[in-house]
Amino acid sequence: MRQAIDQRLLLAPAVARAKWNVQAPIEDLPREAQVIAAAVQQGRALGLPDALVETVFKAQIEASKTVQRELYAQWKAKQAGHFDDAPDLAKTIRPELDRITVQLLRSIADNQATLKTAARSMRPLEAAAISPAAAAQALAPFAADFRRE
Repeated sequence: MRQAIDQRLLLAPAVARAKWNVQAPIEDLPREAQVIAAAVQQGRALGLPDALVETVFKAQIEASKTVQRELYAQWKAKQAGHFDDAPDLAKTIRPELDRITVQLLRSIADNQATLKTAARSMRPLEAAAISPAAAAQALAPFAADFRRE
């Protein structure tokens, strides 16, 4: 699970470069809602609770936006121009994000028992239903436990 989470976050700089080149805003609430809805739908097919999938993907999106905001701030300060190496968001990055989404959902499904045990013993996960950041913080110490052997 940790590998998929890391892979998704490692795409944030590429997403930022693609958005920067077309001066697109970092936050795209309709697109974020589509991503979360698609993940929830895929998660249902794997028997995952909607709330869990929604929480995980909200946290992933927020983490990505944090990276993108930091990069935008650096680029603005440097008055950066156009990136020649920026990938195409629709043709390159989104298909990769879709692939990672499937991988992450399968990993969550494969580790559901561990997640349920952790959820029962961890009060911070109650806050996770309200705050994706709380979910990420609550799960961080246990990330290694969720890796598939």
